Amino acid sequence: MNAGYLSLLLVVVSLILFASGWKDIILRGITPTSLLLFFVSWILASRVSFAWGPVTVNGAIGVLILTGVVTVLRTKGMMLKLHVFSVALLMGSVYFFLRETLHLMPSLIVWNVQATMALFIGIIDAVLLRSAALQLAALAAALLIGEGMYLYAHRDQGELVFGTPSLLDFWWLTAFAARGYSLGLESLLAAGKKTLRLVTDTLRTRKP
Repeated sequence: MNAGYLSLLLVVVSLILFASGWKDIILRGITPTSLLLFFVSWILASRVSFAWGPVTVNGAIGVLILTGVVTVLRTKGMMLKLHVFSVALLMGSVYFFLRETLHLMPSLIVWNVQATMALFIGIIDAVLLRSAALQLAALAAALLIGEGMYLYAHRDQGELVFGTPSLLDFWWLTAFAARGYSLGLESLLAAGKKTLRLVTDTLRTRKP
């Protein structure tokens, strides 16, 4: 699949899911207005690029920056804000490390390099953050940090593009992975609590 088509496909899938009533399950706590603004901004901005010094920046990067900043500013509690920032730094570092070294470890690659990175980073996001909004904000910051590190490390190897179609594909793929992991973990936790409650009630009823 050509770069750029995956993000477009996942945008369409997201819109279909939200229109079908899955919004409150997949992205609880995010208002429909915020989602609409994000999708409209993404679709329009991703078609625009501009030069910033030696770097060509895709407009979708601006949408990610704005999304992350607004979400963190609305978050209550300085410790939680610092936690989101630390998670973003961790995921950004993992992104840079995997992008630089994963091709040297072919036995770890699942399907392809991009999908493998999305699976690794998505599970970190899901485990360390519970809120859907904070997960997406931290993921946006992580992508900016990791890609910035990568571009700086390879600044002498030709044209620098911040926000390639491949990078945008990766953000959407990782966002889907993170939310999928989160929903799976929540289901396992709910099932565990239900089982524990059932066992406890059964033991109580059997007491003489």
